[in-house]
Amino acid sequence: MNLNILVLHRMGNPKNRREAVQTLECMIPQSLGYDRHNFVIHDASLPFPAYLQDVEYHLVVLGPTFLCFRHFPQKYSEILENYSFIKDSSSCKIALPQDEYDSSEILDDWMVDWNIDIIYSVCHEKKSSFYLKASQSCQILPGYTTYIPDFWIDRWKDPKKHKQRSIDVSYRTHNGDINRCYLRTLKYEIADRFKRAVMAAKPSLSLDISNKLSDHIPGVMWHDFLSDSKFCLATPSGSSLIDPRTIFRRKVESFMRENPSASYDEVESNCFSNLDKKDYYTAISPRNVEAALAETIQIATPGTYSGMMKPGIHYISLEENCDNIDEVFECMEDMTLVKKIGKEAKEQILSEPRLRQNVIVDEIIDMTGEIISQRKINGSSFHKVKALIERYHTESEVG
Repeated sequence: MNLNILVLHRMGNPKNRREAVQTLECMIPQSLGYDRHNFVIHDASLPFPAYLQDVEYHLVVLGPTFLCFRHFPQKYSEILENYSFIKDSSSCKIALPQDEYDSSEILDDWMVDWNIDIIYSVCHEKKSSFYLKASQSCQILPGYTTYIPDFWIDRWKDPKKHKQRSIDVSYRTHNGDINRCYLRTLKYEIADRFKRAVMAAKPSLSLDISNKLSDHIPGVMWHDFLSDSKFCLATPSGSSLIDPRTIFRRKVESFMRENPSASYDEVESNCFSNLDKKDYYTAISPRNVEAALAETIQIATPGTYSGMMKPGIHYISLEENCDNIDEVFECMEDMTLVKKIGKEAKEQILSEPRLRQNVIVDEIIDMTGEIISQRKINGSSFHKVKALIERYHTESEVG
């Protein structure tokens, strides 16, 4: 069956997109190919044409960057108004949220209001904390922060040998979420902590570590960067604080504007006193997956990593304060251990079927087919929609 599929995102400038984010947002057309089905892939930061609102879609996919509109009240209100046709659509509607702990109640309301059929929850084991209402009407399935396409496997089928890599230890993050909770602050501060520990004990190591947004590495260049790194830092991805209505985020932003040099302890005391670290909402990250595929050995702080990464087996364990740096150095110099960890981590990641892009896309298409049959969705004329998509692309190029 030929499907009309709408994919909504907010990735912005293609030159600045992260490889893992773009692969996730576009995984359905990437996996199925663009010839058999009609795809409208739209960046919701741009106006959505009225003539495409009238299309009867078989499948609507709300990507993670699109769902980030919930964090910004004015933009969120505009999205609800401008895309209200989705609410009334009988199509199969699937949501791929991330950072579910942020604006969780707003997300829950949104899923119910738009009659979403299926939610892929990244923190699935904590879903009851996020989807009190949606759990009554939506199917909530386990999801991940990224899915592995076949071309990633091909890209790293024979990765660069460690002795040929020029970077000893690499890392990238930014300060956008600093002080919003303990775990996010750790993600930022581990860069400076590790650099200080290395400079004091082994300054000869070649480091390429930064927590500055200006040093962001977009697109395939990020994969090249990982492939040229023998080791990389990692921390658990997620949050140690749930923020149901974005109240804490606003408090932190306001406090940091007035106190730009404030420490985490000062922010915690003034913005969310005694509320942090009550629970941890984490999941394996794209960095964990990509590094494992590249056979770049992860030097990671303790965490659950979705149950897929164990210390000493899939990564070298680093204490949050870097006090075990000498043990880390010993592990880094043990080439038998390094080779074993690289092999074990890659095999572990590749052994999880639900991390494969084609597995999840096949699942989505199968469920879409069932809903189409149940609701007797005919969909707009395939050829007419194809013509509308050609018009859309032409207007986008002109614009």
